Amino acid sequence: PADYRSPERASGRYDVLQQSTPVHSIDCFSLAALIEYVYTHPNAGTNGQVPAPLKKALVRMKNDSPKLRPRLAPLLKCPVFDNPYVKAEMFLDEVMSKPVEEKIMFLQSLPDVLNRGSLNENVAIHKILPLLVMGLGATAGNESAMTQDVNRRETLAIVPLLFQIAESYLAKTPELFQRHITPLVPLLFAVNDRGVRGAILQKISLLESQLDTSTINSAVFEPMCSGFSDSSGPLRELTLKSTIVLVPKLNHSNLEKLVRYLVRLQSDPEASIRTNTVIFIGKIAPNLTDMSRQKLILPAFMRSMKDPFTPCRLSALRAVLSCQEYFTQKDVAEKVLPAVVPHTLDAANDVRTEAFKVVDTLLVSLRTESKKMAKDEADRISAATCGMKPVGTSEAGGGGGIAASPNSGSYLSGFSSWMATSSQPGEGSNESSGGGGGIPSKKTMTPASNGASTPKGPAAPKFSSLSLSDAQIGGASKYNNNSGGGWSDDEDLMGSPATGGAGDGWDDGDFGASPDGNDDNDDDFFASFASKPANPGGKVGSLGAGSRLTAPRKATGMSSMTSRAAPQMKSSSGMKIKKQPKPAVKKLPASTLMDDGWDDF
Repeated sequence: PADYRSPERASGRYDVLQQSTPVHSIDCFSLAALIEYVYTHPNAGTNGQVPAPLKKALVRMKNDSPKLRPRLAPLLKCPVFDNPYVKAEMFLDEVMSKPVEEKIMFLQSLPDVLNRGSLNENVAIHKILPLLVMGLGATAGNESAMTQDVNRRETLAIVPLLFQIAESYLAKTPELFQRHITPLVPLLFAVNDRGVRGAILQKISLLESQLDTSTINSAVFEPMCSGFSDSSGPLRELTLKSTIVLVPKLNHSNLEKLVRYLVRLQSDPEASIRTNTVIFIGKIAPNLTDMSRQKLILPAFMRSMKDPFTPCRLSALRAVLSCQEYFTQKDVAEKVLPAVVPHTLDAANDVRTEAFKVVDTLLVSLRTESKKMAKDEADRISAATCGMKPVGTSEAGGGGGIAASPNSGSYLSGFSSWMATSSQPGEGSNESSGGGGGIPSKKTMTPASNGASTPKGPAAPKFSSLSLSDAQIGGASKYNNNSGGGWSDDEDLMGSPATGGAGDGWDDGDFGASPDGNDDNDDDFFASFASKPANPGGKVGSLGAGSRLTAPRKATGMSSMTSRAAPQMKSSSGMKIKKQPKPAVKKLPASTLMDDGWDDF
């Protein structure tokens, strides 16, 4: 352009250029014009002022005499041009010819240069990044080369710079990241060096955000697991801390593999690793399957609560609170609380405070569950009874509650209750005039005009409160008010001439006794229920095979028993009556139980 031309060229004085004029004179004048234009531009950020060190140089460079214009090489020594940008650009142009040690020092200084913004994005992507990729291919891709210390140090200088460029410039464009960085990931993890692995693990979050799930599971997590079993404690801890960002993208098999490594790390000799492991387990619990949670979290927390390292116990208690939603209430009551309660007396105050907090929180959930169980139980009982009151409770205003009816399986237990209640004194009972207490009757009778006893509208009795008199056994029935009371079968009466030895109302033939008198039915107490009442003043008739005591069914489902007049037995001799021994109870056959008149109960 005309503004950058020297005066002799602009005026066409080429003869001056031919007279021993330095060849740099024309370019020196043009450079001075360019420098002045750059610094005085409104967008230069210099307020239109040329730096002071350059003002004198510009005056000399724009001299009218071509011979007085200085050479350009010394101009580079001006302090204005001695800056990191110029040095970086000059070194990048000559990097292939530089010694390895100088190259390593230059690579180590570049992160600071990039952070200060001395080099722009284009320089970083198009000049520095290709240089780094080429260097990694020559060193990290060659196992024999990594055995040399100089190559190892060069790789350690390249890796942090590579991730800095990827994070600052390539992360904005996923296509560029996939093109330049993704192919290098397997190569970096293949380097068997703790320094290189540590540099990669520190930037693992960048890889997680840019790589897809399959690449993370195959190219990142698989080689990364070797750090869990490394002999270096810091590397094991760094691997544990870095893995947490990968958990949401791990597949089921890798999660199971991770669980096994975590169980192993809980026994690590490093206390900090054990503490970070229990914290790690508490954070990844939502990502585990139900089976993995049952196998891992509760045993892990209980093991950590027994750790001698105080921060480990404290972390375990806090993890219990964060994961309480994954414990069943039964596990809380039987396993978690018994493990937490001893720490309420821990030697460390922080542990005691946290233990009380855990106990209070878990007890609230247990109380809620207990109330829920009580409500569910009440609902089940209500559904089973259709809203009826429980058996054994009396109705308001009634004459007494209706006891539960015995089923066929508890037939003897019903009679035991009946016999026990019949021995208690009741209203309207008559004592025997012959001495000795008779069995009182719970019902009173009003004698009819013909001398027969007639029941007065009996209500449905309770089966458990039946007395022997209601069953027409003995002489203390309510239908026999003239009896002497008690069991009137004394030996003298049975053999008295007045009755002929068979007028006692207990004829063996009536009960189906064998002629030889050895029938076992003599001791059958329940056979007496098949007897018919005798006519007053007459002999008791024999009962038929089909005679039985029936209980008519009522509308409520309960059966009431209709009593019949018991045979009247009197002692004509007035002698002392001896009580017969109580007949032995014999269990009725199954066929009789099914058709004995009591099946309504």
